Amino acid sequence: MSKELSETKDKLDASEKKLNETTQVLNSTKAELTSMSEKSSLLSEEKNKISTELDSLKNDKSDLEMKYNEAEEKLKELEPKVGTLKEEYEQRERELESVKKDLQQTISDKYVEIESLKDELTGQLETKESEITTAKNEVEAKNKEIEAIKLKLTSLEDFIEESKGAPQVIEKIRETLAHKGFLSDKEFEDILQ
Repeated sequence: MSKELSETKDKLDASEKKLNETTQVLNSTKAELTSMSEKSSLLSEEKNKISTELDSLKNDKSDLEMKYNEAEEKLKELEPKVGTLKEEYEQRERELESVKKDLQQTISDKYVEIESLKDELTGQLETKESEITTAKNEVEAKNKEIEAIKLKLTSLEDFIEESKGAPQVIEKIRETLAHKGFLSDKEFEDILQ
């Protein structure tokens, strides 16, 4: 009996040891389950967060698609206008180029005209200067002639003045000759004074 009791005790100890081991395994498993539950809860939260972000992104995608479609519609509307504006711009550019060419030609023509007028005026100026020089020389020559005439006139006036007394001088000479028959130099000088 003691043997049986000993065997039973051994079995009991073994069972208790096994129970303790099983309890430890159970506690460990429980801890792992708790950890897994917490992880599952975190994963669930993360999933909800990702799901919310995904919904937000889907909404953003929908908004972007709508804006893209609107922009595409506007682009389709604007394309003909852009084409028209481009044609108008090119037409204006051609007109501007034509005006520039005309203006350059006009400037060139006016430059030639100005140069021609300048040459003509320079020629006229030189001619006038030559005429003025000639006229000046003529005036100087005339002035000299006038001075010469004035001198002759003065000389003639003096001669005329002297000639006014000539009949009296002749009369005195006749009287002296009639009286004396000759006329000395001294008498002649006295009569002239």
